[in-house]
Amino acid sequence: MSEIRTKDVLKMIHAGKPIKKELKKLGLSERELDELMDSIIVRPESKSYNRILGEEERRIITTDAFGYLIHLLKLGSVNKEIFEKVIVLSIQLNGFLKKKITRDMIDNIVNYIIFSGIEDVSVRDLLDLFFIQENEINFNEEIN
Repeated sequence: MSEIRTKDVLKMIHAGKPIKKELKKLGLSERELDELMDSIIVRPESKSYNRILGEEERRIITTDAFGYLIHLLKLGSVNKEIFEKVIVLSIQLNGFLKKKITRDMIDNIVNYIIFSGIEDVSVRDLLDLFFIQENEINFNEEIN
C-alpha cells in the first residue's frame, strides 16, 4: 500500500467505521482489505449467550416471557447480567404473587431495572410496582 493510500485509509478509519466498498474505491486489493479488516478495525465481540431454563424456572416463567427475554438479549437491549437478574427477580416475585410470570411482567421488570436508576433492584421494589398495577388505583374515586 502506498503512503498516499495509507494516509487516506487512516483518515477514513479515524472519521468513523469504514465501509469495505469505500475502501475498495481507494484502490485496495481484496487481500489488503481482508488484512486491514483483521488487523486495524476492531470488531465487536460475539454477543452469544446461551441459557436454558431449569425445571423450576420453566414452571414459573411462561415460554412467551422467556422468548421475549431472549429476544431482548439478542437485540442488545439487555446484557447477560440484566438477563439473569430478571430471571432471579421473576422467581422471587412468583413466590409472593403465586402466579406465572408473563411477557408483560417481564417487560415491566426489565423496564424497571433499566429506567429506575436503582443499581440493585430488589423484589420489594417490584412488589410495589405490581401491587399498584394489579389494584389499579382510581384517584378520582371519592373516599368515605
